[in-house]
Amino acid sequence: MKTSNQKKGSNYKFLKIFLGVALTTLALWLSFRKLDWEGLKETFFQINFFWVILAAANSLFTVYALGWRWQILLNPKVKVPLTSLFRLNIISQFVNIVMPGRFGELARAYLASKQYKVSGAYVVGTIAIEKILDFFIFVFLWISVPVLFAMQKEVKGYKIALFLCFFMALFLILFIWQPKLFLKWTNLISRFLPAKFRQVFQDFFKKGIEAFRLLKNAKTLTILIIFTFIFVGGQVLTNYILFIAFDMKLSFWAGLVVLLALQVVNIPPSIPGKIGIYEYSVILALSIFSISKSQALSYGLMLHMVAYVPKILLGLIFLPSVDISLRKSSKLQVEKLG
Repeated sequence: MKTSNQKKGSNYKFLKIFLGVALTTLALWLSFRKLDWEGLKETFFQINFFWVILAAANSLFTVYALGWRWQILLNPKVKVPLTSLFRLNIISQFVNIVMPGRFGELARAYLASKQYKVSGAYVVGTIAIEKILDFFIFVFLWISVPVLFAMQKEVKGYKIALFLCFFMALFLILFIWQPKLFLKWTNLISRFLPAKFRQVFQDFFKKGIEAFRLLKNAKTLTILIIFTFIFVGGQVLTNYILFIAFDMKLSFWAGLVVLLALQVVNIPPSIPGKIGIYEYSVILALSIFSISKSQALSYGLMLHMVAYVPKILLGLIFLPSVDISLRKSSKLQVEKLG
């Protein structure tokens, strides 16, 4: 018989699936509504596939470049080759594509911890640093891009993003320079846990906080920020190369606008692969530059394939070589990461 917590969990899962399917259906309807099918067909026939292949290669190189930043964060504990980090990042992104819930980050934390005998909590800390850096950089870019700055009256959420950015910056500063304060909080929270989990919980946070000490070094922090910009630049370059494939006379900065629009894709629930929501985000972004709906949709469909298909194929190749299943990656327990 199900407990009340299990029922709540089941209801939440059902609601999430329902919202995901509903939003995906709505996005697909909006994407294909009143579409010029002849225009879509013509656009696909005019694609230069040399540039498509180049865009796909650059997309994979961007994942490889992600390893540079992660390697710096892991170096104090373990030396991991870039090729291994590339494989782990591909598996992580593959899991994120085929499964809702961002379980890919847990999967790569578990795999890195298991393969290189390093504390799982420390690895989770390095991934948290990556996500925080990404957040700050994207908020900075979002409020800096002229076309979005001019649209601030329409984009109501930019003030909220600024507030979140300020709040997270303050939180991060305290986290780095006053770790004992957070450890006290975790000790207080742990009192509400069963005795057998209490010490595990405290040790997990203690080891995780250790990764954040790297940010006290100004040189290390600067290098991490530079690598984050390189990573973002690589993603924008993929978008720009695909502009060339479609013979779109758009600038590199238009590629940045597309990237920023696609960040919204990660917020709402959807079916695996972000089908529909991904394409409609691209249509909205390119409408700023007066690109027709049929051309924008064809570009969005191709960008979706360029960004996802190579990672899915490589993920299927790399996954059998590691001792983990998709179901297992979604049910990692704190004690395994600690």
